[in-house]
Amino acid sequence: MALLCHHQSEAQAPIPNPGDCFSSIKNVKGCVDALKAATKGHLKGLGKDCCHAINGLVDDCFPILFPGKHYIAVLVKDACA
Repeated sequence: MALLCHHQSEAQAPIPNPGDCFSSIKNVKGCVDALKAATKGHLKGLGKDCCHAINGLVDDCFPILFPGKHYIAVLVKDACA
């Protein structure tokens, strides 16, 4: 006996262009360096403007910014909350 399930999935947004993910943080002085430091656990450098840029990113940008390091994205989002 076979069971057939029909599940309608929600439309998913296309994966963002990596350049778009990086552009907003590159426009904030020191933000790229602060994110590099965050990958080593140093979150103090995430200033107001950098956090504003980070908070403006779509969630799909975080795997692009931190490939294979989901926990860093969580820490950065929490530090900028």
